[in-house]
Amino acid sequence: MAGIGEGRVESLIDRPGGILASLARTLAARDEAMHGHAQRVRRYAVALAREARITDDRMIEAIDTGALLHDIGKLGIPDRVLQKPGPLTHDEYEQVKQHAIIGGDLLSAVPFAGPLMLIVRHHHECWDGTGYPDRLCGDAIPLGARVLSIVDCYDALTSDRPYRSALSHQTAIGIIEERRGTMYDPELTDAFLKIVQRLRTGAWLVRGGDAARLTERGARAV
Repeated sequence: MAGIGEGRVESLIDRPGGILASLARTLAARDEAMHGHAQRVRRYAVALAREARITDDRMIEAIDTGALLHDIGKLGIPDRVLQKPGPLTHDEYEQVKQHAIIGGDLLSAVPFAGPLMLIVRHHHECWDGTGYPDRLCGDAIPLGARVLSIVDCYDALTSDRPYRSALSHQTAIGIIEERRGTMYDPELTDAFLKIVQRLRTGAWLVRGGDAARLTERGARAV
């Protein structure tokens, strides 16, 4: 999938009014580890979008910013649940799942952030329809959300969390491969597996907001 053109586009974070920038700062102030996770996911998501030949400027903007703000809804979840060192109860897990809805609702108030809102709301949907919050499946899941779900999972698996230590790269890749076609879009999973080693070593340098041209599939799916 080489040969994708590159051009500079404005980040949604930099749009007039500063609403999204304020949300990003609030998220960073709430949890430094969450902010670091969001920054890595942002870099991975844009790289995967390019590898998958998603080149519409508006789509790349939404993926870039959606990756940075995908956990913004966790501002509405108590720390005692988010930072719990042991397994969550059923009720606690249901509470955490609300972050996708809360995040989407927060962004729905931003006039220019329609695709971004859909990415944040649906980044925990599964290819086979078993995800949340709306149990969408296949191509009904917004394309940007399908991109985000893979890279979000990889970084979460390879990062320390209150309830477990980071898993190894190879273990995480094995989990991603097992979920191909059930949790994750098969084509996007294959694209991610092609570039993940370069992402880990820093050989793939991505600036948030870089993009090129429209793909028909991408235009339909967001």
